[in-house]
Amino acid sequence: MLTQYYIEKDRKLPPSQDYQFLLKEGMKYVEQFGNKFWTDYNPHDPGITILEVLCYAITELGYRSDFDIKDILANKDGFIRNTTFFTASTIFTNAALTEIDYRKLLIDIEGVSNAWLLPLKNEMKDGYFLPNDSEAQLYLNKLEDKLSLQNIDKHNKKLERLSLWGLNRVKIELDEDPVLGDLNSLLLRFSFWKENRWVNMKIIPQFTNWNHPDAGLFKLMNTPTEITIKSVEKIQDIVHLIVNRYPDQSQSLRFRIFPEDPSEMDIILDHFDHEKNTCEVIDLFYQKKNKIKEIFSKVENRLHKNRNLTEDYLCTEVVEKIDIGICTDIELETGIDHVEVMAQIQIAIDKIISPKINFYTLSQLVNEGYHSEDIFSGPKLSHGFLKDEEIEEAQLPKEIHASDIIADLMEIKGVKSVKNLMMTAYNILGKPINNAMNKSWVLELSGDQKPVFSPEKSKLLLFQKNIPFLLSENQQMLVDQKVIMYKAQFNQKKLKDTYFDFEIPKGEHFELQNYYSIQNDFPANYRLGKNVISEKETELRKAQVKQLKGYLYFYEQILADFFNQLYNAKDIFNTNSVSKTYFSYYFDENVISKDNFYWKDILSSDLNSALLQGESPNDASLYETKDQFYSRRNKILDHLMARFSESFNEYVFMMYNVAGDTSGMGEISFDYEDLMIDKQNFLNAYPEISSKRGLGMDYMNSDALKMKSFWNTDHRGGYENRVAKLLGINEIGLRNIVTEDEDPQKQWTVETSPEHFVFKILYPNISLQEKWDWAQLHFLDQNLYKIDNSGSNYYLYLVKDTQKIAKLFKTFQNETEAFEYLKKMIKAMNLYYENFYCLEHILLRPFNSTVFTDEDLLSVCLNDDCDNEADNDPYSFKATLILPGYLSRFKSIVFRKYAEKIFRQEAPAHVLLKICWVNISDMLRFQKIYRKWLENYRIYRQKFCKNKLKAEDETKYRTILNELVKALKELNTIYPEGNLYDCRLSETTNPIILGNSSLGTL
Repeated sequence: MLTQYYIEKDRKLPPSQDYQFLLKEGMKYVEQFGNKFWTDYNPHDPGITILEVLCYAITELGYRSDFDIKDILANKDGFIRNTTFFTASTIFTNAALTEIDYRKLLIDIEGVSNAWLLPLKNEMKDGYFLPNDSEAQLYLNKLEDKLSLQNIDKHNKKLERLSLWGLNRVKIELDEDPVLGDLNSLLLRFSFWKENRWVNMKIIPQFTNWNHPDAGLFKLMNTPTEITIKSVEKIQDIVHLIVNRYPDQSQSLRFRIFPEDPSEMDIILDHFDHEKNTCEVIDLFYQKKNKIKEIFSKVENRLHKNRNLTEDYLCTEVVEKIDIGICTDIELETGIDHVEVMAQIQIAIDKIISPKINFYTLSQLVNEGYHSEDIFSGPKLSHGFLKDEEIEEAQLPKEIHASDIIADLMEIKGVKSVKNLMMTAYNILGKPINNAMNKSWVLELSGDQKPVFSPEKSKLLLFQKNIPFLLSENQQMLVDQKVIMYKAQFNQKKLKDTYFDFEIPKGEHFELQNYYSIQNDFPANYRLGKNVISEKETELRKAQVKQLKGYLYFYEQILADFFNQLYNAKDIFNTNSVSKTYFSYYFDENVISKDNFYWKDILSSDLNSALLQGESPNDASLYETKDQFYSRRNKILDHLMARFSESFNEYVFMMYNVAGDTSGMGEISFDYEDLMIDKQNFLNAYPEISSKRGLGMDYMNSDALKMKSFWNTDHRGGYENRVAKLLGINEIGLRNIVTEDEDPQKQWTVETSPEHFVFKILYPNISLQEKWDWAQLHFLDQNLYKIDNSGSNYYLYLVKDTQKIAKLFKTFQNETEAFEYLKKMIKAMNLYYENFYCLEHILLRPFNSTVFTDEDLLSVCLNDDCDNEADNDPYSFKATLILPGYLSRFKSIVFRKYAEKIFRQEAPAHVLLKICWVNISDMLRFQKIYRKWLENYRIYRQKFCKNKLKAEDETKYRTILNELVKALKELNTIYPEGNLYDCRLSETTNPIILGNSSLGTL
């Protein structure tokens, strides 16, 4: 009989659980170190008895240590809540990076069946694909050493065109709507019941895209009271319908109507001569436009939340579909099902021309043999998983090969041969496309259109023994049904209410810290543990028992601490703040009997406090000082980061150097607490800052549109968030770095994390504006503070020359207390204002050559000494980082070198950065215009793609852009002042270093 659980006959235990092995090793040590005094190694010897009991206790510790890791880490409810253990979908997935990643992101959107990201054109030059055209063309004017929006210079000489890189075209294919039909075209299929039959037709408006201004009239003209029928007339085989808006006759909609049956032309003319019938069609166009608008909004949000640094998107387009007709002769074998074969033929051709993309569940991919790192590669999706190979196959083809179709048809059971295959492409109106008719081997396409197999425009002739035969009407109906069933079965379905992640295992919680005293395992004659000594025993015997208890306590404490350390492993290997890394165990009561432990009468009453908290303020516990705790805790955090191949070693060395190098504004000391917080914040945010490490800021920010502003929020790009965490900048919100209140205030508050600092202007009735402006520019400078007393209290004053400008709203008992507080305050405020702005140059490109001027363009160097491709293009893959160079850490050259290394190291390899450490006045000027530009840019972009820009919108944005470009050109890096060498001294603490020092003023 088979049993699930059994004990192996020749079981091999690990050393920590092998009692005989432990006892043998213990005996070796006894013999080695105690042979001069210890000769009796038999079991009756008390020392051997103690050794046996300790070995037995160690096996229990080894047993508990060997528990499944999920049981060791489980909380009392069985769940593992360790913040450094991330699920597969959280840690394996990444923000979109490749073309396939972006296509997956877009296909995952409700209403989108396929999508394409086209970073380059189909045209090639010198062996490379050319970049997409920007909204406005730029030219290199070398004669005047500038970029130009005009294609000729002042001598009417043609200029070389500058192509911008990093602009991506996005095309999407929308799902078929059961009521509105194909959402990918302006064409509407419409039917109405008349004279006992359905009258079918195609209707198309007289404009080419949904962003045309006239498309807005659908909403205003979809009820009979709002329109008048101007004309309904027949021109050849087309009905032309013109509808005016009532009462504004200058606004009109024009439609072309293509009857499916030309003989029904008069019925259609009569039908659309009534406002109600016409409004029904207009309302359908209105619903169709709204449906597309809703999907487009989702597409834009998804794209801009995943925009790569220094890249941008051109306006999203709906892919144009073209019908492909196939004419061929197919020889069949005898005795086969003609209906089944014809259905399989149409399905095979459809697969070749329009490959299908399907969503899969996690279990499906696991069962197919996919590994987890492959399953979760790419962006995190909401409706299942997509296969890379299916995405790659479903491209926008540049050509269709007849050989591919023939090869697939020959695989169908019953097909004997395929002959005389011809291919033709048709436009939206069903007319053959020039140069794409009757192609026998290769049908060339533009690469921007989606081909779709059209059975109606195809002629598939079946032969048996060279004799052609046609399917009957019933047989053809059965073929159509089989094809429809196939498409319904394999139609892309977005999965819902399905869990797309590996579940976190649930463990069984054990009280691993519980300690059962070894004294309970001693023979009864020892009178230990549960074998309590009798009161009738002699005082000597009682003293001997108590002495043995005290001797055994040393071993008991070590064992109990080990058990407690194992229990707290879940806290040690976590990023939650802890106060110690050694978790001592205080013997309070016996967990079995709930009685007091037996040695309470031999231990001091303050042992609990000393054991758990240490004996002095510099202790974390009795076992470790705070310095040891800092060292061990940082090692543990380093281990957790090493799991992800991350390290803070260089940051630590840099901070050591900065702490010894900083002078001037505030005092910076190397703080282990700050270092641990930096590491913990880095680890807690790791899934996001690792997966989104290459993303720029989402300047569209749909959430902010509801608030009308995203300033003073945490809205930053993935790249910015990551470098901030690596530099120990924890408050990286998109906010003011310099106070810019236009109206002077009598007081202001700096709200830092440790505490809020309130300043009051002295004598505000005199020169308030002047005092306010000066104070806002200088309150971070420690050298401008003075400590003065008023009565028995001391205060901190902000002083200009000898004049007291402002006062800190806080009293101090003495000058020393005030000075210590000043250092802490300056450090806290400097850390609070540590921040930076990242401006991507591609976002500053002009959008309209008739509105923007050459003064709105970024500057270049086109002279002979700097004329190269990199310097000629100030927009492509370039960004400027603006940092406040006057803050404590930011003044340090050591910190700047490290920061610049991190900025460049973490940026994509092709991105060129300009890093500016500016003074407070430059930062204030840039900050004002940057904020104004950021708020207007997203609105401008939205209106631009929707063709809703007005003249005043263009002028307003152009003015703001011009100011930003000027502010960007005026930025200069500031350096700390250096000291020249003294003739009598060999060195100085702050020497002049070329390119890294300011000479100062005499």
